[in-house]
Amino acid sequence: MTPTASWSHYASPRHAMRRFLISCHGAGEQAGLQPPFRQRALPTRGLVYISEGRGTYEEYEPRGLQVPVEGPAVIWLTPGVRHGYGSDARGWSEHWVLFEGEPFAAFETTGLGGRHRPVQKLLRPVEDADAIFRELCVAVAAVGARAEIAASVATQRLLLAILDAADPAEGPAAGATIVDLVTRGATRTLSVAERAAAVGLTARELGDAVRSATGLTVNDLVIEVRIAQAQSLLAETRLDVGQIAAQVGYDDAAYFSRLFRRRTGAAPSAFRRQQARSRFD
Repeated sequence: MTPTASWSHYASPRHAMRRFLISCHGAGEQAGLQPPFRQRALPTRGLVYISEGRGTYEEYEPRGLQVPVEGPAVIWLTPGVRHGYGSDARGWSEHWVLFEGEPFAAFETTGLGGRHRPVQKLLRPVEDADAIFRELCVAVAAVGARAEIAASVATQRLLLAILDAADPAEGPAAGATIVDLVTRGATRTLSVAERAAAVGLTARELGDAVRSATGLTVNDLVIEVRIAQAQSLLAETRLDVGQIAAQVGYDDAAYFSRLFRRRTGAAPSAFRRQQARSRFD
């Protein structure tokens, strides 16, 4: 395993940076056997680039999934999702960045950072990763607007380099992935067999593909997508709960409400108050 100097720096970018740029809130790199993370939830997005080695990524309730990691690969961390990860007994080489910002949506359209695919296998190591992280080490440790912009630029260079190293078959460049296709049709009332037939697979093939990419069953993926869409509708519209339930694929509003609460920890009405009070009350 290639030796790597261990370091970590954190920053608190000003609001304008967070709004208009991809802002970097921290970066670092480690190699060898490190203590694993357990039951951690982040306030920002994050990525962990594993250049060499093997390990496991896991999420806790409600998903309870474990996904193997083998470098080169990227672990995508979603704000608020309780997770853990770590190498096997041989250790691994990792580089990590904490970031946020609306411009990341442009990278998401390419298939990077998907909530339903927390571990992304790469075809090859990320080009210039060491050079980019040297820039991040200097920029994140410094103070001021110029340093924040430099850290933002380096983070975007890293994202672009990850995109270049990713498997084209897993992104929009070669057409939608199987997971993308299931996601797009998630609000339709279909059996697993019908969803499989729609993408030209058997039910078992579809289940294997979805589990390999996301750690979820097909039905759990459908529920995750529906609940995510319902959260957006609750926060951004005045539609009542019954209308939202119907839009995301549930005819029974009471069942939808129970499922929503079980998955998010809050009833739909409570979630709306938390997320949209300033706009609708």
